[in-house]
Amino acid sequence: MAPAINPELLRPPAHRGPLIAAGAVVLAVGIALEELRLADKLAPVVHFLVLAAFTALTLGIGLQARLEDGRPPAYQSVLLVTGLLSLYAALLRFADVLGVDFTDFPAFTFTWTSLVVAAAALWAAFRLQSAVCALIGAIAIGIALLSALNWIFGADSQSPFRWLLLALGIALVLVSLVLRGSHPRHAEQLIDAAGLGILAIPLVALVQAAVGALSLFGGTPDTVLPNFWELVVLAAGCGLLAYGAVDSAPGAAYLGAANLVAFVAVTALGAEGTLLWWPLVLILLGLGALGTGLRPRSPLPPEPDPYRAGEQPLAARTDEEITLRVRDDEPPR
Repeated sequence: MAPAINPELLRPPAHRGPLIAAGAVVLAVGIALEELRLADKLAPVVHFLVLAAFTALTLGIGLQARLEDGRPPAYQSVLLVTGLLSLYAALLRFADVLGVDFTDFPAFTFTWTSLVVAAAALWAAFRLQSAVCALIGAIAIGIALLSALNWIFGADSQSPFRWLLLALGIALVLVSLVLRGSHPRHAEQLIDAAGLGILAIPLVALVQAAVGALSLFGGTPDTVLPNFWELVVLAAGCGLLAYGAVDSAPGAAYLGAANLVAFVAVTALGAEGTLLWWPLVLILLGLGALGTGLRPRSPLPPEPDPYRAGEQPLAARTDEEITLRVRDDEPPR
């Protein structure tokens, strides 16, 4: 009978964790170049075995690392992110081995592969208290839902995908409110995932407008987004900035700024040279907020008179210097 392997030998020591994580990232870049350069040189099963081995290595090491103060250290997060991304690539290669045609968008394949990655990421998020895994899991769920919408209903216009992204963003915000007290870092990452989903709405519209403008018979569209979706992007940007300022969450603040930049782009592209309507509305709202914050304040009450020389503060006086009057409510005897 072969002797059992000591699991401690497979657990990375804390002082070598950063070196192991750096090696995993460099190895991941090398494997990515190998996948691209030898895409047609090797059989799909060989590509799958390479990615599966790398996934098992990185996730195996990352899942065994010890937590520090109840949360994963930085090098462990790097290993988990690298392993989850490699898992996604390995699953897609496995679908290629099964004969899936990638010349057209394989919606069913992206649905089930995204669900597997989401399950693995969310399991690691709550088993290891990894907030970045919660973010990856939320993004993978979004990809799975969008792919399922295309697979089940054959949706090809932007409108149903926008509604799904909006519903997903609202759901993520509600879940983050539930996790705010027990898992604040996870809640913050769910807000970031919601901001990414809303940001995808104007970005896709801008890409479609750019492709139309560069086409032979295209031109600049009159409107890139309908007014309702412009309002959604504006509200998301302001909300993310407010959340980032209140909770000191830099990721939400950056995403809020990105949403506002995208809002300016979609409302300015193809618009007429007039202040109606968004410029005028926003200028009035901004001036109103500034005026409310800078309005004259009522004078503060006067400061109390300073203690006279030789007089002690009330809290420092002895019992003899303080006179207390007590009312006796007992009935007369």
